[in-house]
Parts: sequence; C-alpha cells; structure tokens
Amino acid sequence: MLMILCSWLVIGIAALIFGKAIVDRIWHDDIKTMGKADIYIMTGLIFLNLYAQFFSLFYKVAGIACTILGVCGCGILISWAIGCIRRKESPVHVRYLKEHPYRTAALLLCILATMVWTAQVAGHYDTGLYHAQAIHWIEEYGVVPGLGNLHMRLAYNSAFMSLQALFSLQWLLGQSLHTLNGFLCVFGIGYAVMTIRRHQDQSWRTSDLLKCAGVIYIVTARYNISSSGTDIWALFLAVYVCTKWCEFAEAEVCSAAPWCFVCLTGIYALTVKLSAAVIVLLTVYPMYLLIRKRDIRRIAQNAVAAVLIVLPFLLRNVIISGYLIYPYAGIDLFQVDWKMDRSVLASDSMDIKMYGRGITDINEYGTPLSKWLPHWFGRQEPVNQILIAVGMICAIGLIYRLWKYICARQTREIIFIITVLLSLAFWFVTAPLMRYGIVYFMIVTAVFTGEMNKRKRNVNINRIVSAALVLVMIPVCWSYISKLGTLPEMEPGLWVKQEQYPAWPAVERQVGNVTVWVPEEGDLLGYFAFPGTSARKQLPNLGLRGDGFREGFCYMQETED
Repeated sequence: MLMILCSWLVIGIAALIFGKAIVDRIWHDDIKTMGKADIYIMTGLIFLNLYAQFFSLFYKVAGIACTILGVCGCGILISWAIGCIRRKESPVHVRYLKEHPYRTAALLLCILATMVWTAQVAGHYDTGLYHAQAIHWIEEYGVVPGLGNLHMRLAYNSAFMSLQALFSLQWLLGQSLHTLNGFLCVFGIGYAVMTIRRHQDQSWRTSDLLKCAGVIYIVTARYNISSSGTDIWALFLAVYVCTKWCEFAEAEVCSAAPWCFVCLTGIYALTVKLSAAVIVLLTVYPMYLLIRKRDIRRIAQNAVAAVLIVLPFLLRNVIISGYLIYPYAGIDLFQVDWKMDRSVLASDSMDIKMYGRGITDINEYGTPLSKWLPHWFGRQEPVNQILIAVGMICAIGLIYRLWKYICARQTREIIFIITVLLSLAFWFVTAPLMRYGIVYFMIVTAVFTGEMNKRKRNVNINRIVSAALVLVMIPVCWSYISKLGTLPEMEPGLWVKQEQYPAWPAVERQVGNVTVWVPEEGDLLGYFAFPGTSARKQLPNLGLRGDGFREGFCYMQETED
C-alpha cells in the first residue's frame, strides 16, 4: 500500500502541475470559473495521456518518457512554489481542505478503502486476456505496426493504456504497477465529497445527483479497481462530463471557456472507449456560442485542441490495425501491408454485440429484438432489472421534457437531453452489457429527477415524484452497498507493495524466427508470458514484417499448394 500511495502522489502531483499550467495559460480570462482542483487534475490527466500517446509513436513509454516529464514538471513546480512564497499565501485547494474538516476526514477514509482494493490481485478477466499484454507492448516498444494481427483485442487501442504504461514505473521498480484506476476512483470520490452541495430548504440539484451516481458506480466497480481495464475511467468520464455541464448550467455560466472544457473532455472520453462517442454531440453548444460571438480565434483554438486530442488515438489505430477506427472496416482509407483481415474485424464486432445481448450461438446473430430482449432482461440481476425499469420510465419523462425545451427554444437544455438519451440508446444498440449500461441508466435517472426538481409549479407533485424515485432507488443503492462486506484480507507484503499481475501457464509457439506464448488452456495469459496471444485462430495467418517484433506483424494470405 505504501507503493500505491507513492504512485498516487506521483500521478496526482503531475496532473495538478501540468493541468494548472495549461488552464492558467489558456483560460486565464476565466480563471474564476476554471480554477478548480478537479478541472486542473482532469486537464492534467488529458495532457499526460496525450503526451504518452505521442511519445509511443516514436519510442517505448518508459524511463526516458518519465524523465522528460519529471524535469519539466519540477521546473513548473518550482516556479509555482516561488510565486506562492512571494505572495505569502497557501494554495486555495489546501485552504479549502482546512476549512472543511469533516469532508476531508471522509475523503481520507475513502482513500484508505480504495488503497486496500487497489492492492489486490488484478482479477478482471480482460486484464488477463489482453489489458496487461497491451500495456507491456507500450512499455517495451511503444506502438508496433500490425499488432492486431497477433491478437485482435490488442487493436482496441484505448488511449488509457498509454497513460497506464506511463505510470506503471516498471523501468524503475522492476514491477509494472496497475494503480491508475485506484487513483481515478479516489479522484471521482473526492470530487463528489468535496463539491456536493448541502441543501436544506432547496431541492437536490442535477449535478449533486450525478455526483452521487458517480460514487455509486465506483462502489459497484470496486472489485476491478486493481485491474488495468478501461471501463472505470471511460464510464466515470461520462458521468463527469454530464456533471460539469449541469454545474455550469446551474451557475448560469455565460462564458464559452467552461463549455469548451466540458466538450474537450468528452472528446477525450471517445479515445478512452468508443462507447462514449455520443458525448461528442455536446460540442454543438460551445460552437454555437463562439459562432454567435464571432470569436474566430477561440474557434480555431478549440478546433486545434480537439484535433490534438484525437490525432494520436487515430494514428495508433492505423499503425496497430491498418484501420482508422477498429473494429469498423467500413472506414478503410489506408493501404498498408500490416492491415488486419476484414473478416477478423467483422467477427470481433459480431462477438461484441452477441456477448452484450447474451447470445452464445453465432447462428443466432440475426435474432430479432422481440426474441432476444426478453431473454436479455431475464438474465439480469433483480437490482439491475429495477434500475432498467426506472431508467426507461425516466427516459420517457426526459423525452417529454425535451419536447417542452424544444417548444421554448432552449438550445442548451435541448442539446444536453438529446445527448443523454442518445448515449443510452447507443449503448443498447451496440453492446447492451450491463456493466457499461449501469452508468447510462443512472445518468438518465439523475437528470430526470433533477429536471422534476427544477420545476416551480406543482411543487407537491414534484416532491411526490422525487420521493417515489428515491424509494425505488433505495434497494438499488442498498444492494450495491451491502455487498461491500468486510475489506479483503491483506497479506503482510501488500502493506508495502501492490500485488503483481497474475500469471497463467503458457507454452511457446514459433512464428518465423521469433517465439510467442500461447496459453496451455483457455485464453488467459497475463503480463509475464510476453509476447503472447490467445487468438490461436490468427496464428496460421501471422507473419513478421522484419526480423523482430519492432517491425511488426502482417496478415499472410493462405496459399493453395
């Protein structure tokens, strides 16, 4: 745990330093609104992720990448500290912690609990399948052409993998840390605990309800905190973007800068997981504000920022798979020798949809909605069935509210509600796996409850509806919280360090003049059997582009004798 705490300090300090430098430099005119700890840290994390991705295009993300980052960070930190000393003041965020001791104490307890969960073995199935391998490739080689030909799942190329490689510190500790999800959970809980408003005579606001939803999701995902999966960060980003949007709306912020920050964060969420793609629709509103003000300079700045956020993700996609977006073969713009076979993309895309629908037989892929939907709903846990039912009722209510906003021509509210509803619909159409959908149902429920509380008329009816929603949500929340149980047992060594990635038995397979590892049984490899693949069907068509792994892999067409 001591190692985890040190890792979190490194991540947090780096994010805060670079985030504050960027925000103060770019949005100095709106510093009163933008100078918040969560905005600094979020901006810093996005910058660090972009840095890691760009660096991986040229070299492995290891000691040199961290050294360059450390030198630059120390220079900024020294300059910042000198400024505070001259002004004889402590940072605003430190003063806030001192002024709110109860919130600070609650945050410290949450940090301790999260540290215990982060110290555990990385038990997420997909971490053993490909997450750990993807991080290992970035640590050792950066980006490798045609890596998806070795294992199709390595072509998913979440931006989050590069950020994890940057802070794994394997080059320094001799052990690849997987502490980043734990830090992000602490960030999410801290944001909620330290910023949620206490209302006495007022109704709960939408932003407060969304913060509660974010905390509930983190509690449900606690068993995966120690893993290196992308789900926690991607889904929390969806909640965070919606929460900040509502915060700015409730404060009646008129400046375009805060809205641009929210939308750029949404664009970044797209690079973490494609299921968050619909959030990009929110960019319509800040563009509307800037166009109305004819602020060409700000339009250009935000356009450049958006391109910089997406560019390394797209470049890595092309290098790893040969396609701009994996696994969508319809966007086929590049003729490179390492391009993956289209049939692999089609098969992988089909598997994703089928798995989400609970269909295991490939022959049932074309099953109509009327047949697979009842089966899908029946397989959900009772608490999830309640959440789905409540979410669908709230979605219908939001459609009604959307109609009211359209009639009133309230552009901001129209864009937000459309985005929330389409995010839920997009999840359902693409891969309705409940571990992703839980967040979208929570968002819809929180937004609808907030919308009901905003109405000034029929106050008693609003209170009745809100109370009914709360009563329905009580068993949902209690089901998740009651599963907390006792904290897992800690081995003596885990009080100092983090449990390493698990390992599974593997055997060597020859590919050309190199050796790769495959599992003895099943499809789990982990971090140490490197380089490895469990995609045995891809091995007969796997070829090398050069003499070693650095040159990458290519797809070899089967030839008839």
